[in-house]
Amino acid sequence: MKIHITEAFSVKGTLYVKFQSPSGNATALWSGTTPENNEILDVEFDLDDVFSWGKNIKLSNKKTPHITTINGVTQITAEVIKNQDEECAALKINDSIILIDLEKPMAEKTGWVQVSTARIRLYPTNI
Repeated sequence: MKIHITEAFSVKGTLYVKFQSPSGNATALWSGTTPENNEILDVEFDLDDVFSWGKNIKLSNKKTPHITTINGVTQITAEVIKNQDEECAALKINDSIILIDLEKPMAEKTGWVQVSTARIRLYPTNI
């Protein structure tokens, strides 16, 4: 996904970025060299969490991709495009695919979901 870095900052030696994307604005851990403010980068999302239905993943009545960070928790609204595996599912947010680990299989095989996580990391792919 292409993002626009609005701010890079460090907290106790850990690098974070605030960014804008076609689906919204959020904050994430950053892996790689410190990006410049206003830099536009292509990144891969890593949601370092195990998702459990009803806890940190649920159905969404919204049918458009969205990403936001509120009080340190990132919420992503995405479409389930593949859920045939007991251990993971594929979510689509705009033109990007995010794989998530599941605690147990989801009953929903398609549709829109909202995932919540405090552990989102971005990896630049165009370095």
